[in-house]
Amino acid sequence: MSDLQRRILITEDNRVLGDVLRFNLQRSGFDVTIAHDGGEAIELLRVQTFDLLITDYQMPNVNGAELCQHIRQNRSLDEMVIIMCSAKGMELNREQLREDWNVATLVLKPFSVREIVAIVNDLLAPTEDTLPVCP
Repeated sequence: MSDLQRRILITEDNRVLGDVLRFNLQRSGFDVTIAHDGGEAIELLRVQTFDLLITDYQMPNVNGAELCQHIRQNRSLDEMVIIMCSAKGMELNREQLREDWNVATLVLKPFSVREIVAIVNDLLAPTEDTLPVCP
């Protein structure tokens, strides 16, 4: 694994969708870990660091909203980029998600995996501050 390889946590209770996302993001050069609900994600966040979270909104045990709330209340996780995915597009307010939990974007299901990969690439694109300096 490269020192520059970005780490992504996918929290998705649909195992097939989680595996499809992991496969495509790994092919794009990311280090990807999957949690099958928000509680499992919280446990992983206690022992590992991630640059970005892709989370489903509706999950058993700890849902996506509760997971986002946990992340934003934890100073060490406060800068993590969050992408929320949901089939409840008409019930969720994008602006409220940004205000409450600084969610970078809401992606409605069904979505194109290519769309997710493009969003992740845009959100984690190296900035001038993170580019290596050549002598």
